[in-house]
Amino acid sequence: MFRIYKGDEVAANGESPLTITGLEPNADVSEGEYQAVRIEGDRESERVDIPAFKTLPIAVTGVALSPKTSNAEAGTAGNRQLTATVTPEKATNKNVAYSIAPTTKGLSVSNAGLITWTEETPAGKYTTTVVTKDGNKKDTHELTLTEPVPEPPEGEG
Repeated sequence: MFRIYKGDEVAANGESPLTITGLEPNADVSEGEYQAVRIEGDRESERVDIPAFKTLPIAVTGVALSPKTSNAEAGTAGNRQLTATVTPEKATNKNVAYSIAPTTKGLSVSNAGLITWTEETPAGKYTTTVVTKDGNKKDTHELTLTEPVPEPPEGEG
């Protein structure tokens, strides 16, 4: 049986391997901050410093884009801001990358999720995908650019 101490407090107790809980994720812990002892009967061995270590990160479990769809008229420049919400809220690496397809003249998406198009971007459906750097989680947004509705000639409306 083993015991891990932090100062005079018992941080973990039991059979090896032991898990120290309640630490900040993705944090550096210096050598000697924790000590380990072996327990035989009611006697503890001499304390041994635990080497420096880094706590585990909190993994990404998902990502959601908002809004899911947008509609606009082709022939007019415009933009839509997308928001990617990475879960869990305390995930260590919340970095994401955006892409848009199909590749079309005048259409792009920024690293911050801002879709922009020019008056040259043709009508059609365009899919923006967000992918998390941690875990490769994905979600999509669909932009539909519709054909412009022609204006009725003067005096006919």
